[in-house]
Amino acid sequence: MLVVLSDLHLTDGTSCETLDPGAFQIFCERLQDLAVRASWRSDGRYEPIPSIDIVLLGDVFDVMRSSRWLIDGPKPWLTQPNQEFADRVQAIVSGIVQRNSATTSILKGLSQRQTIRVPGGTSSGKPAYEDRLQAVPVRLHYMVGDVDWPLHLPTPEMNRVRRKIIDALGLANTDGVPFPHEPREDAHLNLTLRQHRVFARHGDAFDNLSFSGHRDRASLNDLLLVEGLMPFRFELQHGLAEQLPASAQLGIQELDHVRPLVMAPLCLRQMMQVSCPVTSLQFEIKNCWDRTVDKLMPLIHQVDRFQSLGIRNLDALDSLLKFREQDDEQWGTRMLDWLRHQALGKSNSLSKFAMDEAEFRNRRAKHIVFGHTHMDETVPLDASFADGYVLSQLYFNSGTWRRVYMPTRGTDGWREFLPAEKMTYLTFYRDDERQGAPYEVWNGVLGTAPSPIRRIRIDAPHGIAAPMARPFFDEESRPEKKSTTRGGHSIPAPPPLVPEHRAKTVRISSDSVRP
Repeated sequence: MLVVLSDLHLTDGTSCETLDPGAFQIFCERLQDLAVRASWRSDGRYEPIPSIDIVLLGDVFDVMRSSRWLIDGPKPWLTQPNQEFADRVQAIVSGIVQRNSATTSILKGLSQRQTIRVPGGTSSGKPAYEDRLQAVPVRLHYMVGDVDWPLHLPTPEMNRVRRKIIDALGLANTDGVPFPHEPREDAHLNLTLRQHRVFARHGDAFDNLSFSGHRDRASLNDLLLVEGLMPFRFELQHGLAEQLPASAQLGIQELDHVRPLVMAPLCLRQMMQVSCPVTSLQFEIKNCWDRTVDKLMPLIHQVDRFQSLGIRNLDALDSLLKFREQDDEQWGTRMLDWLRHQALGKSNSLSKFAMDEAEFRNRRAKHIVFGHTHMDETVPLDASFADGYVLSQLYFNSGTWRRVYMPTRGTDGWREFLPAEKMTYLTFYRDDERQGAPYEVWNGVLGTAPSPIRRIRIDAPHGIAAPMARPFFDEESRPEKKSTTRGGHSIPAPPPLVPEHRAKTVRISSDSVRP
């Protein structure tokens, strides 16, 4: 039995939150049930399955979403993968393990503490309920995506980082070897996938925003996140914390969940209209965002000159990201037009790329699995007929284990986005497991608990501007300057500033940018 899940996005808590450990407890309970059901064979016999392989299909440890990158030192796009760079990744990984100790303990328990147990079988092909339950060996395999790509770097300095993750999760990955980005980079993983007639990759290679032609270097999304969104949030936290309504602060913190990330200013505009009705305060927020973009775009162009980011029409991105250069009526349309010129084309689905895979064309794989988009899918690709048998080939997307935002629908179209915690995993059966069923898909959606923060919404009448006034606060919901926690979400304070006598100026040169 093979289980695939991806996009867990476990962070160190310095930039954004992750899914509650209870979600992974649910996963373990479901896995226990799957193991028992898979032990029933197609001829009606009960025979315990010999083992379970779990593939973590990329974006598991979110190395990029950490405010530690803002502190003076190596950046993902500036330095060679040396010891200093490895030390920074090590610090982030240690923070992720500490922050998600309950989650990592649950996952490690699957492989190290024999969590999954099923009844033994009798000689007559029935479950031996009277006997002690027997453990099912579980192997966890880690593949990298676009936010944990440093774990793919083939340098000895990164081996210590990978070793910590192997120990934290109880992985079956080989010590001293880079975590694979493609199945062929890990012989044991590749064999396991082929035995189940599955081909799996993260899918970031088909997204120009997240992949710059080689998995051992940064992408545009890394720059947008580290030098764009995070500095913007911290500047607001310093300068406008006392004026921003608490609901607006939480909305700005949630911008991290916007996909694709270049759509963040559009989501920010919508959030301000709902949670921050004071025009003067909106003006300050827009100016803060535009200042951040002014600092970010020269860096993007410099990095692109030395290591092509693979972005089409990069010059247009500058004006698309700034509030002061927009016509509100056409901004969303222009942004969507720009995105259509990138690799994803007119649809966010990666199913069209599945048919280009060699494993699909040579009929070796029945199931093609990608992650990355956070949109779970099951798409029939082809049906081949030979010798009276049919080979059905399907594409799957493994979704995410992270918060997603779903648009509401009103009489005037989409008005607002509501959050929910999404959980998806895929199960593929081998030979006669699960009574001969080839696959199983499980999707879970957990509604988020309502925030205790009092939220005041002011919708101005058409054609009439919202009043110029200070936002209303009650004493309990007044935001603080320092790190606060409201409704289960933390608003982290900026990282400690580097003293002036120790601060360094980082310049980009052809020698400092990784080829």
